Amino acid sequence: MKNYLISQTSYYLNRIRNAMIASHFEHLDLSCVLSRKADILGSSNISIGAKTVIHDFARIQCTGWNKSERELGKISIGENCSIQPYTYLHSVGGKMTIGNNCSVNPFTLLYGAGGLTIGNNVRIATHVVIIPSNHNFNDSNIPIHFQGVTRLGIQIEDDVWIGAGVIILDGVHIGKGCVIGAGSIVTHSTDDYGIYVGNPARLIKSRRLE
Repeated sequence: MKNYLISQTSYYLNRIRNAMIASHFEHLDLSCVLSRKADILGSSNISIGAKTVIHDFARIQCTGWNKSERELGKISIGENCSIQPYTYLHSVGGKMTIGNNCSVNPFTLLYGAGGLTIGNNVRIATHVVIIPSNHNFNDSNIPIHFQGVTRLGIQIEDDVWIGAGVIILDGVHIGKGCVIGAGSIVTHSTDDYGIYVGNPARLIKSRRLE
């Protein structure tokens, strides 16, 4: 009975705290759990859905890349998600959308830049890097830093498992139901329900039932 009472007290205290800080967010569901040790920047452009947990030391940053950029972007996280410790979500002036029932595991880096859309029921393992932008470097007479960037965006469909250490590059569309093997580098779009491994990632098997 004592543990139940403590649990109920924590539940209501969490909702009260969320109600007090909700005005600082674009949307903050009262049932989500936002750790006091999480680092939230640009909260007015951040939306967090019901029962989502933002763990200790996760960082969600909704700002431009530097102080001179006026476009802050947006970050939207759906319902029942888990954003684990030491993850880093940065809008980089773009729009990042994460669906429902997703997990983002420790030391993962997600940028919004050219637009990042992640569907429902997506599992993202540790040390994954997803960057929807790319430096231009065609002119060898001009430093790369001054040649600008290309921002095509990245889309990840529903029911995808992205293994540890995967890198997904700009312009890629990950099809529904895909599995991306640990350590793979995804440079091209994938077919639905494919299993992809390697550098560059290649199709080795389909998950479709014959």
